Amino acid sequence: MSFLYSRKSVSFLLALVFLAGCQSIRTREDIKGTKPAPTNGKTQRPTSPQQPVEDSTPYQPDVQVEEPVAPPPPPAPVIPAMPKIAFILGGGGAKAYAHIGFLHELSRAKVPVYAIGGVEFASPMAALFANREQANDVEWQMFKLKDDEIIKKSLLGNVNKNGDISVMREFYNTAFKNQKAEDFRIPFACPSYNLKKNQALMMNRGGMEQLLSMCMAYPPFFKPFQGNVAAVREVSGLARYLRQKGANFVVFVNVLQVPGGSKPFTLDAAATDNVLWSEIAGLYNKPFAGVDTVITLDTGDYGIMDFDKRREIMNKGADSANRQLKTLTRKWGL
Repeated sequence: MSFLYSRKSVSFLLALVFLAGCQSIRTREDIKGTKPAPTNGKTQRPTSPQQPVEDSTPYQPDVQVEEPVAPPPPPAPVIPAMPKIAFILGGGGAKAYAHIGFLHELSRAKVPVYAIGGVEFASPMAALFANREQANDVEWQMFKLKDDEIIKKSLLGNVNKNGDISVMREFYNTAFKNQKAEDFRIPFACPSYNLKKNQALMMNRGGMEQLLSMCMAYPPFFKPFQGNVAAVREVSGLARYLRQKGANFVVFVNVLQVPGGSKPFTLDAAATDNVLWSEIAGLYNKPFAGVDTVITLDTGDYGIMDFDKRREIMNKGADSANRQLKTLTRKWGL
């Protein structure tokens, strides 16, 4: 019995060893790798590990460069439903006579003028219009001025500059007949600059002789009057005043083109006065706070001292104004 039992034990151990050996047997496919997936009869080529692809793009550092951004254009002026239009007539000596042609075209277009202001030589023109609202009266009175009252020339052709503005006294008395600015039909003002106080003033009350003398005195025509000269740069201040009087749309009428042509502003291109007016012309061709629209009258063929060509300058201003007012009146709904 013990012998039989020992044989059975040996057989059982041999069977366990055989089974354990079967678990470690490797086939050819196991040695080569995993078995290929079925290809439905199609032959597959062995695949090789993917090689890294070289990028030919040149290296760029991760730095953000800010491109210069152009400033946005100024918004178009909003035209009120019922515009109360005020006009500022810019300075320019003899070139200011183009404003008379502009006022004629303004009357023909039947544009209502709510208020008006004038700078330097345009201040009496604006005052005359504010008084009677008639362009014909402005022309009539302004052409009474004589050339030699403004610019005195010697026999050799030299110009006596910076004269006394008291020569305008007779003109003031004839044109306004002791009227005061506060009695005009529509609001009026002109800017003056006090040299001692370093302060700009809006002249809108009182007698016209003193008021206009303070607004007109400016080289090369007149020396300061009681320490005051024309505040030719105070366009924004004048616009602000006209808005305070009730205007809701302000137009600046410019008679000074940007320098660059062959015609100087004064008789002597190298004179200090020509440099001064060139700087003012550059200022007038930039935006002004409080001004909605700029009308530039073409006076490039004339200088600020060409008072002997006033009629030509006036007609030139009328032609230039006619073209621009047609566009503006449509925008204004007039």
